[in-house]
Amino acid sequence: MPQPARWRDLTVAAQRSDPGSMLSLYRSALAIRRRHPALGDGGMRWCGAPPEVLVFRRDPGVLCAVNLSDVSYPLPAHDRVLLASEPVVGGALAPDAAVWLQE
Repeated sequence: MPQPARWRDLTVAAQRSDPGSMLSLYRSALAIRRRHPALGDGGMRWCGAPPEVLVFRRDPGVLCAVNLSDVSYPLPAHDRVLLASEPVVGGALAPDAAVWLQE
């Protein structure tokens, strides 16, 4: 079936070689999830955060944060960023972004 011209940049062929594409983000997330035990089955607990920010902890040692606000959210102390939908600059999560942190 013919596709709209505006979809040309959304194809697998177009995104495969782009490390900043949604395809690359999802492939990275799936690979990390397979390797990291805290991102499989198991418990989680909610952490305190402003109303427009969701933060939860998975054991052992992974923190997930989603910033649904229109301002940056300062991230808690962590060892490294496992994956982020936007660059983490100055220790803060950008608006409309998500991150997995290794604690």
